[in-house]
Amino acid sequence: MWKVAVAAASVLIAVSSNALAREPVTLWFWGAPPNLQEAFQKVLVEPFNASQDQYELQMDYNNDVDNNVRVSVLAGEGPDLVYTSGPSYIAPLAKAGVLEPLEGYAEKFGWNDKLLKPVLDTCQQLGHLYCMPPSLISDGMFYNKALLAEKGWAVPKTLEEVETIMKAAQADGLYASVTGNKGWQPVNENYASIFINNIVGPTKFYDILSTGKGWDSPEMQKAIEESARWFKAGYLGGKDYFSLNFDESISLVSQKKSPFFFAPSIGFQWATNYFKDATADDFGFAPIPQLDASQPYPIYDMGVAFTLSINAKSKVKDGAAMVLDRIFSPEFAAEMAKVWPGYWGIPLKQFPTDPEATGLTKSFLEAMADMTSAVDKGTFGFKIGTFFPPATSQVMFEDIESVWLDKMSAADMLKKAETTYADEKAQGLVQELPKPSL
Repeated sequence: MWKVAVAAASVLIAVSSNALAREPVTLWFWGAPPNLQEAFQKVLVEPFNASQDQYELQMDYNNDVDNNVRVSVLAGEGPDLVYTSGPSYIAPLAKAGVLEPLEGYAEKFGWNDKLLKPVLDTCQQLGHLYCMPPSLISDGMFYNKALLAEKGWAVPKTLEEVETIMKAAQADGLYASVTGNKGWQPVNENYASIFINNIVGPTKFYDILSTGKGWDSPEMQKAIEESARWFKAGYLGGKDYFSLNFDESISLVSQKKSPFFFAPSIGFQWATNYFKDATADDFGFAPIPQLDASQPYPIYDMGVAFTLSINAKSKVKDGAAMVLDRIFSPEFAAEMAKVWPGYWGIPLKQFPTDPEATGLTKSFLEAMADMTSAVDKGTFGFKIGTFFPPATSQVMFEDIESVWLDKMSAADMLKKAETTYADEKAQGLVQELPKPSL
């Protein structure tokens, strides 16, 4: 009996010692709701920790993650894995020397071979790969399939078709489309991106961003003015634009109070609360209709919802890189598509497919297949939140609202954006641009 007790105690000590020997790898993440935190725990944290005995991934969910990460990392502290809300936030941190260059890890783990180059290139800044982009997104048109079927409306592909449906919806007492920026003014950027990419076009937009010239072109002015026309016509949430957020908007779409929701593909993550059971197959996603006959269709404005980097001060850089490699795997992408669709659009050249998928997972997989194909072929545009440096991006989401409310002209807004962009370009804050083939 004594020998058994000693043996049991020895095993317990060995297990405890092994657990204590693990080095923590820390990641601060935004304050995701409990169901999504549980998904993260089951699909990433637990499998990673079970896959080896050297590191332990530890998560901290933080509602002010962008500011807290930036302040702590610039102070030489903070988490091992550094979260930012997109590649445009990387250059200041890279210039400060607080991020670890990742090209060595990219070669070790084969990231260059398995990931879409234009998306990965968004993190290629100041001569190094300073981040990884786990979330390929594009603005598109969400719609309620059941409502369109009941009304006899086909999924629109042109400006005339979509406006005909929106006017009919308004005549029936519905929202033309439903969206809003309550609590998060940068939502405005989505609509600046939609109109610029689909009216100016990716080729012209690339020329403007790469040269810094042409901000005041007729095409740019038309794009901003057209967004204002839509706003004034009530096509962007009507009078409720400033009192709705994405979650409330998708709830209204699920209640058949609006046919459309124009937003980035990450909108799928909010839909999990509303499109389920009998209505799980009713939430569709399509490209933005052709807003200008001179431009091709479809156009996907390529964006990255967030990035992950490695803290230059981290003592467990290899462990942090192992976490990144697990995130950029087909297995992680496939499992997250089942429980957290929309947000984890891993930019794999071969995004996982599932012929047995249903509901939101099926819709998300179809959307990812279309976006992946477009990016791989080079037929993509540029999402403002991803490709504009911080101050210029702020002009776009703050001042476009002023144009909508007749407090500023489109020409004045674009002149301000041009000046701000030139200043940030001179400071080396403008990232390298992948060139589209359109």
